Amino acid sequence: MSNNLDALFNPRNIAVVGASSNPLKAGYIILDNLLSIGYPKKIFPINVSEKEILGIKCYKKLSEVEEKVELVILITPSEIIFDIMTDLEIRMKKKNDVKVIVCAAANYGETKTPEGIRRQDCLINTAKQYGIRVVGPNCIGIIDNINRVDTTFVETLLPKESRGKKGGISFISQSGALAASILMMGASQPAPISMNKFISIGNMADVDFIDLLEYFEQDEDTKVIGMYMEGYPDGRKLIDTLARIAKKKPIIVLKVGRSEIGAKAANSHTGSLAGADAVYDAAFRQYGIIRVYTIEEMMDTLQSLDSGILPKGNNVFILTQAGGPGIYCTDAYMDEKILKLPVVEEKTKKKLTEILPDMANVCSPEGYADITAAANVYHHVESLRTVMDDDGVDSVIFITVVPTFLPRKELAEGLVKLLKNEGYAKKKPVYICIMAGNYVWECRKILEENGIRTYNTPAHCVKAAAHMVEYKWFLDSVRGVE
Repeated sequence: MSNNLDALFNPRNIAVVGASSNPLKAGYIILDNLLSIGYPKKIFPINVSEKEILGIKCYKKLSEVEEKVELVILITPSEIIFDIMTDLEIRMKKKNDVKVIVCAAANYGETKTPEGIRRQDCLINTAKQYGIRVVGPNCIGIIDNINRVDTTFVETLLPKESRGKKGGISFISQSGALAASILMMGASQPAPISMNKFISIGNMADVDFIDLLEYFEQDEDTKVIGMYMEGYPDGRKLIDTLARIAKKKPIIVLKVGRSEIGAKAANSHTGSLAGADAVYDAAFRQYGIIRVYTIEEMMDTLQSLDSGILPKGNNVFILTQAGGPGIYCTDAYMDEKILKLPVVEEKTKKKLTEILPDMANVCSPEGYADITAAANVYHHVESLRTVMDDDGVDSVIFITVVPTFLPRKELAEGLVKLLKNEGYAKKKPVYICIMAGNYVWECRKILEENGIRTYNTPAHCVKAAAHMVEYKWFLDSVRGVE
């Protein structure tokens, strides 16, 4: 089949087979999501008993729609797939217009029952006969925030004002539930994440990791690729594809099924063979593919690579306003063998000593400074400026616990002025952790709305910094940079 997936992410007209007027049904939510995201072309609900859903005229069969349809969403019970494919054949012989099917329904090949396999074979074989690509079955569908396409049946929580904003993250997931969770987590950031493209692939009966990776490789809007992976039947081919693309764009993989029990669970979930984890792990390390082990680590790393610049080296300075979080950060830092506390110039130490409160700890140990809880907005901003001006510092982890006497809005505005308006964020990466919780939400929101990412804990900063250095070193190695 052709690997042209343009019609998946930017289709000319969409039909929803199994559209429903019941708000509790997936067929209703899909239709509502398409309307909410502002899909700019035509939507055709297919329902045998309804005349209209959400103000849109219904059709009894796909073959009855007179206008062009490039994308078909199937959210009907799997047992009627044979009738639907018969109707699809009628349409294709008459119109020959459908290019992609997203089959969101489950109870197909993943069940490993003869009937489930027969249903999946019917879907795939019919589609293949007409050159139609199939996503799924057993998936939640796709989102393209730029072209305003949302075929999912989940509540993403992304505010309407964030729809259509251009982000550089494209994400592929074998799990629909985990995909939905990542969408919701991203939308729950102080400044919601609007991903470029997002796709849940389920059983991978047709469209699979390699198809999408190759598409994202050529997609100018994709800056960084994220993957949730359970397994793939041709591990060698997948690794070769990842290795080629990683030289152009960073790839972050949350690979599960590391344990024997986990591998069995993956096999029963989407029918995926997890493969020997040690082989994947070694290949990831060799070819510059960033492996993460938690959803939080995945989100932090994707955001860092999307919004920031890569560091020149591994010298990461820890600048903290609170001793406890600073020590916590240092312990996490030392676990990442790739990071190195820099020795800054004497003039940097002298300036820090001059601008900070008397009780401040300046570079004891080296590469670490505690500006203390007495630090005001000026101390925060100017100490960060001073550290970032030092040539021996490649990036900075910046931690503050905002006390009641430190104005949060003024702090955020001071950091925005330094990092965005004065351009410091384009000079070196800075990983900002403003603790903790809803009390500092407004402060973080101001920063993130100005393109300056924030992190929930110091340990999250450390992981993001380590992965940024890891990818920079990989690029240097393949490009022959000394």
